[in-house]
Amino acid sequence: MRFPKANCTTLLAVLQRYVRLGYAVLPLVPGEKRPHFRLAPHGLKEASRDPATITRWWRSCPEAGVGLLAPEGVLVLDFDDPTAWEGLRQEHPALEAAPRQRTPKGGVHLFLRLPDGVRLSASVRALEGVDLRGMGRAYVVAAPTRLKDGRTYTWEVPLVRPEALPPVPQGLLLKLLPPPPPPRPAWNPVEGASPKRLRALLEAYAAQVARTPEGQRHNTLIRYAVAAGGLLPHGLDPREAEEALVAAAISTGLSEKEARDAVAWGLEKGRQRPLVLPSPRLVLSIRRRLREGGKRHGRA
Repeated sequence: MRFPKANCTTLLAVLQRYVRLGYAVLPLVPGEKRPHFRLAPHGLKEASRDPATITRWWRSCPEAGVGLLAPEGVLVLDFDDPTAWEGLRQEHPALEAAPRQRTPKGGVHLFLRLPDGVRLSASVRALEGVDLRGMGRAYVVAAPTRLKDGRTYTWEVPLVRPEALPPVPQGLLLKLLPPPPPPRPAWNPVEGASPKRLRALLEAYAAQVARTPEGQRHNTLIRYAVAAGGLLPHGLDPREAEEALVAAAISTGLSEKEARDAVAWGLEKGRQRPLVLPSPRLVLSIRRRLREGGKRHGRA
């Protein structure tokens, strides 16, 4: 199926609107969901906001579909299962106002704004029937793409600029983030939630952040910030926690602003979910077993 010239002109107007709103586009194989192998041989890496490039692509192949790549900071929830969307919007009524498009199979693409400093992995499937797209790393097929059977993608709530998107509801965001790691026991003479023990745990978290390789820095920092936040109700100084984690994050190459945004968010979330620290009796029991095990193997 080939679009007539008038339709191509209309399509280009839609594409330019996506670009003005701050989204990159990518040509897809006509009737399919994969990048156009001739126009964009490197796939997602060639998604563009350049008007001249976009015009050249769709003048060359007016029937090409549209891949829409949301920038970093924009999360797109891709609901393959319509019942998953119905259940989530009942749980979070605010989602009803978010920009969304309906897919040919009845699914939904929902556009939301992530808090500053929060990064999620597009490979995570924390919700049944929902994929994470956008964030500058995973595109979705967008209107007015038409599949081979004639069905199309359509907007139910129009797309807006990234900064105008509604934020991800906090309850939903907590489900999407990796769970905080369990607290590492600090084997020292002072047990329980003593200042010395809390500082030892914080130092262990900061050390993990400092060892994080590129590509995992944001998620790791948030995980350990949430864990450190779980120590605040036990008496950990929030300023001490922030400075230790921010310093560790900066040492990995993150900017100070990115680090402080992520740490502030994680500490506040963790404060709402205090970590359960091992009781002194349990700690002593574990230490005793470790010592006995060492003696059995000839270690002092």
